Amino acid sequence: MLGGLMSSVWLQQALNAEGQSHSIQLDESQSVDVCIVGGGFTGLWTAYELKQRHPELDIVLIEKHICGAGASGANAGYAVSLWIQLQLLEKVCGTEEALRLCHASEAVIDEISALSNKHQIDTQLRRTGAIWGATCEAQSGHWDSAIDLLQKHQIHHLQRLSQAEIENLTGTSSHVAGVFDKGTTLLHPGHLVRGLRRLVIALGVRIYENTAMIRLIRSQPPKIVTPSGTITASKVVLGMYGWSLGISELSPGAMVIFSDALMSEPIPDKLSRLGGSDAPALMDSRIFVQAQRTTADGRIMWTKAGGALPFKDRLESHTSKPYRSIDEMRAELEKIYPTLRDIKIAGSWAGPIDRTKDGLPMFGPLSTCPDVYYGYGYSGSGIILSRLGSKILASLVSETKDEWARSGLVRAVGKAFPSEPFRYIGSRFVRAAIERKDNLDHIGRRVGPLTQFWLRFKPSSYKPS
Repeated sequence: MLGGLMSSVWLQQALNAEGQSHSIQLDESQSVDVCIVGGGFTGLWTAYELKQRHPELDIVLIEKHICGAGASGANAGYAVSLWIQLQLLEKVCGTEEALRLCHASEAVIDEISALSNKHQIDTQLRRTGAIWGATCEAQSGHWDSAIDLLQKHQIHHLQRLSQAEIENLTGTSSHVAGVFDKGTTLLHPGHLVRGLRRLVIALGVRIYENTAMIRLIRSQPPKIVTPSGTITASKVVLGMYGWSLGISELSPGAMVIFSDALMSEPIPDKLSRLGGSDAPALMDSRIFVQAQRTTADGRIMWTKAGGALPFKDRLESHTSKPYRSIDEMRAELEKIYPTLRDIKIAGSWAGPIDRTKDGLPMFGPLSTCPDVYYGYGYSGSGIILSRLGSKILASLVSETKDEWARSGLVRAVGKAFPSEPFRYIGSRFVRAAIERKDNLDHIGRRVGPLTQFWLRFKPSSYKPS
């Protein structure tokens, strides 16, 4: 357990590799140029970007637990280029900006690779690609429109695969068809987030862990109140992922749903018969997507969306254990890979996903305090989008009038979701409808009118379905 949170295998591995890590809490009031709230990818990348552009800035970052203890250290480690989201991006940003962001997302993977090599961050980056497949005919072919749109722009990232081709690459016959996405890279999120922490500290950022924001004072300049001191900052950045729902102005813009994860002990001999550790990741086309990937040290990781639904920003109680039991998760993995029956499990955990209605994040100044900026709503693809978002946030904080500050992702929050308790109650009906549709698809039946009604409220997805 770390600061009240169950750590993922990723984070525990990263902490073990660090050995003794010096962590300090805020113990006095301070005045700074920039205060960043949140020690995940958004906060750390923003601190890094600001220091790259303006080394003279006095920057403080506070984290209520330790850096990486939230979604950044618990995700599945899929660095997915934005080409798969081109349709969504065009609707929100227009074609020109959508294409710019997609090209920029590819550069992020190269940047992570270069930073890892330069600063000895063991990100275990592997450009394996990913297969977006379907485990039933009803969910097959949903990717056709995405392929057509990419080909229109002379982008050839997606390649259709037959059942036999998928089996040849992954060792399972469970997927009836799919597409290979060469724009997906696998990495170790625990090592990346903790490596970024070390990097920004070396750049002069002061990080205070186990230091919670207990109040945001919307004044000029804004103030962050913690248990042991108040930080007065010219600019504040809120990079809190699902915990953003605790900010009244941000709560209507997103909802949080957890994804469950299971990771095995190393099983290199078994994986060698399933494509090996360099096999592409494998995802299905359920709305609550189920996915498998390998790790550099010969493990298999299984994840499934559609887990716990917290009330408002009360996330901690759901991170202590997954929504599904280990036996349930193991059974689902064995449906895909029967040969993995009885493998030893290294750990299971749950990670929060902050979902927006349109499946894309939002950045901008708080409506009630223009010197406070937000970035959240990554909807399951935060590894890449948090880096791009840090460029947006850095431009907003420094008042730089460039393409990042003008991005279509800089937008007002709006009221996409109802207030509590209606969101909490309604989300359960939506989750049940999604589960029912996914199950009926697999037995060749259509949903009824009541289920169809609740499906109208499901958020958009970044996967091609």
